[in-house]
Amino acid sequence: MSKSLPAYVIHCKSLPERAAHIRRELDRVGIPFEWVLDYDPEEITPEIEKTYFAPSSNLSIRQKSCALKHIVAMQRIRDRRQDLALVFEDDAQLVADFTNKLDRVLDEAGQWPRPRILHLGTASNFYTPLADLRPGQLIYRGSRVRNMEAYVLGAIEAQARLDWIARNPMVDPVDIAFNTGDPAMGIPFLWPEPPLAEQGSLNGLFRSSLTHKTRSRLRLRLQFTVKRLRWRRKLKRWTSPMNSQ
Repeated sequence: MSKSLPAYVIHCKSLPERAAHIRRELDRVGIPFEWVLDYDPEEITPEIEKTYFAPSSNLSIRQKSCALKHIVAMQRIRDRRQDLALVFEDDAQLVADFTNKLDRVLDEAGQWPRPRILHLGTASNFYTPLADLRPGQLIYRGSRVRNMEAYVLGAIEAQARLDWIARNPMVDPVDIAFNTGDPAMGIPFLWPEPPLAEQGSLNGLFRSSLTHKTRSRLRLRLQFTVKRLRWRRKLKRWTSPMNSQ
């Protein structure tokens, strides 16, 4: 099922190493995709900024570019009336056997009413608490957006999010904006356990293209790995039903 879903990749044309990376990742798991290249930083006009961002926003032009690219992906999904679609950022790293695991997640997700959005990534090592895990269950209600490195939504959810942005021009980065917007629209945060992707600009694979912080990739990799190991030890991630199948 997952290989038949339309897929969109958020990408800035000035980052060719990321283009090569995500192409390898999606070729590896057999998922064809469509680039979302609109609204690189130099293409954003004052009119566009006024349409989508509040005057009080302190977002960088690169953060605005990222948000606009996600908006374009959602517009395509809405306009094409796609029931479900995958959206990836260009630094996403996918787990082994991604498509088979995603198929099981999508099958279980069918038990949840629409609207619903599946947050496939781990973001900054966000996991469901151990006490909430249940044998055989793959999807749990999360506490927030797991960043935007990999997610699944359809035309219903895309329309709802686009309507929300039209009423609430963004002040915060796009993922944080939906921490407020999704609950207001009755869209739950659905987290597969364990996650199916990591974000390369958080785990040290790439430097972040959205922040001016100068943390080295090695430092990021060490921090991410230590935090992940701490959570796995605390929550006993090896008991996850996804890993036991």
